[in-house]
Amino acid sequence: MDKQDFLEKLTLALTGQVLRSVIEENVSYYNQYIADEVRKGKPESQVLEELGDPRLIARSIIEANGGGNEMAGVYEDSDSGEETQYGEARYNDEPYDEARYDAEDPYCGEGRRSFHTFHISGFWFTLIVTIVLLLLLWLVGTIIGGIFMILGPILMPVLIVWMIYWLFKGPRR
Repeated sequence: MDKQDFLEKLTLALTGQVLRSVIEENVSYYNQYIADEVRKGKPESQVLEELGDPRLIARSIIEANGGGNEMAGVYEDSDSGEETQYGEARYNDEPYDEARYDAEDPYCGEGRRSFHTFHISGFWFTLIVTIVLLLLLWLVGTIIGGIFMILGPILMPVLIVWMIYWLFKGPRR
C-alpha cells in the first residue's frame, strides 16, 4: 500500500460518518505527516506500517467526533434509488455547486449539509439511567408513603383493637 492508497482508504472509511471538514482535516494531517516522515529519511512503507490500518484510524476519528451514523450526510434519490453523498448530487447532469445552492438556501449553515445525530457515551448513559431509576424509586416511595398516610388513621385503631382482642382471647389451639 502506498500513501495514495492509505489516504483513499481513510477517506472512504470516514465518508458518511463525520463531517466533510473533519475528513479533509484528517486526510490533510496524515498526508503532511507521511510527507514529513519521508523527508526525515524513513521509507514510505515503514511510515505506513507504523500508522497501521487506515480503517482503525478512521474508527478512532469517528468515535472522537461523535460520529458513527452510517447514513450521516447521505440521501437517497427517490427517482433513481441511488444513494448520494451531499456535495456530489447532480441535477440535469450539472455538478452540484455548493456555493451557488448555499447562497440560495438561508437554512444551510456554513456549507454543511448532513444529518445531525445525538450519541451518548457509556458514562453519560449510565449516569442518566441511574438518575432515572433513582427518580422512579423516589416516586414509588412517595406514592406508597402517601397511601399509608391516608390509611394510617383508619388502620391503626383497627390494628390496636385486633391486638387487644388477640391478647385476651389467646391463640387458637
